[in-house]
Amino acid sequence: LVTSPSNIGTIISQSAKQLSDLLDRAEDVGISEIVESIIGLPDDVSHVVNLNTLGEKKDVMVNMLSKSLKSGDAIFTCISRSIYGAVRGAVLGGTGSKGRQLVEMALQRVGAAFLTDKVMEVAEVLIVVAT
Repeated sequence: LVTSPSNIGTIISQSAKQLSDLLDRAEDVGISEIVESIIGLPDDVSHVVNLNTLGEKKDVMVNMLSKSLKSGDAIFTCISRSIYGAVRGAVLGGTGSKGRQLVEMALQRVGAAFLTDKVMEVAEVLIVVAT
């Protein structure tokens, strides 16, 4: 739960880490599991959150995410282009500071700069495979 504007960044980072951990350990993850991971509420929040409202919000998130993951969707296109540009920047710019800067610039367009380290790891592997 967001209690102040200052902890929004922390909450986003925690949600992204939970999602990344889920995707790293599970081979086949459904959209509902992704939403559960992003929300990531502890078990003892029933006194703070209306669980009916939370269920409705989860349903809306599942519907929006499933629509956004279709290849013709504008959001999907924008995000996939940014990720492609980030990986391309890392491979062509190298794994040094220039490549890292290119990756961050590409990912910032879609609010995913926190994935810079992951993209740099992938780029290192791609560079080794390509050479």
